[in-house]
Amino acid sequence: MNTTLFFKVTSKNHFPILNRFLTIGQIESLKFSYEEFLCYLLGIKPNPDYPLAAVDYQKNQTLYYFYADPVYLSLQRDTFFLEKKLTNDFTQDEIKNLYNTLNETFKDETRAFILNDQGQLFLELKKEPHIKTTSIANIKRQSIDLFMPQGNEAIAWHRFMNEIQMFLFDHPMSQDRVRREILSPNSIWFSGGGVLPQSIQSPYGVIFSNSEFLKKILSIGKNISPQSIDKFHQEYISEDVLIVFDDDKELGRILEDIWNNFKKRKIKNLNIYLSFQGEVLHIHNQFIQLFKVWKKMNSVLNYFNVN
Repeated sequence: MNTTLFFKVTSKNHFPILNRFLTIGQIESLKFSYEEFLCYLLGIKPNPDYPLAAVDYQKNQTLYYFYADPVYLSLQRDTFFLEKKLTNDFTQDEIKNLYNTLNETFKDETRAFILNDQGQLFLELKKEPHIKTTSIANIKRQSIDLFMPQGNEAIAWHRFMNEIQMFLFDHPMSQDRVRREILSPNSIWFSGGGVLPQSIQSPYGVIFSNSEFLKKILSIGKNISPQSIDKFHQEYISEDVLIVFDDDKELGRILEDIWNNFKKRKIKNLNIYLSFQGEVLHIHNQFIQLFKVWKKMNSVLNYFNVN
């Protein structure tokens, strides 16, 4: 049977335990954010973005949604770099104030800013925009001109974002944060646009996960729900299994179980995906590779070019 593991690497401290198991397979690097790749695994296609914001918001199946993340841009010689996403850096009063004032200035008959219960800001559109956006996770420390919206309506969206930048520069909340020497949002970054899929079909017999975003994706389908990570045991090796970790709880135990069964040929194909800093590393393991003793061993740390 086939087993797929997907782990979100949030710290270099995770690499030692991963290196024990992940050094023999065929390696390829994939340009996905963590959330984009979850959509990919479950057959949700980009059009042209993966509909991350709609999946996250989930309160309407017909309107188009973008993430609208407040960000800090640093001025370089003749351009800006996106330095930090500030979505989680606001007090509840600050984010509500920002939400209200953005709507007072920019809301019209086709668009509105909305706020979910967790303080995440979205842009809701009544018609589909003809642009492709870039997830913040995929933005490098380079000119934001390389990552701005692209497509038939790109110029209009660039103008819209510039208007927001000018608005935020003079906003009282921004001025107050500057006085308190706190990073101030000087732009809103739009990404993850799309409409909520009508349904999904899981290609896996059973799914184990502690990922909240994966739970939201699976809630779109009928009678599809992940089981808790701590319920995974070796008897599930007989099915096509997807295991998704948002943290390292149970990681060591499950990797040990999977690897032992792989060496016993109870698993035919072992696909391991690691998400780190806007990149996904795919390691495809087949049983015959265990006998390639001449194959040079490498570390996950090296694969990601992490110092």
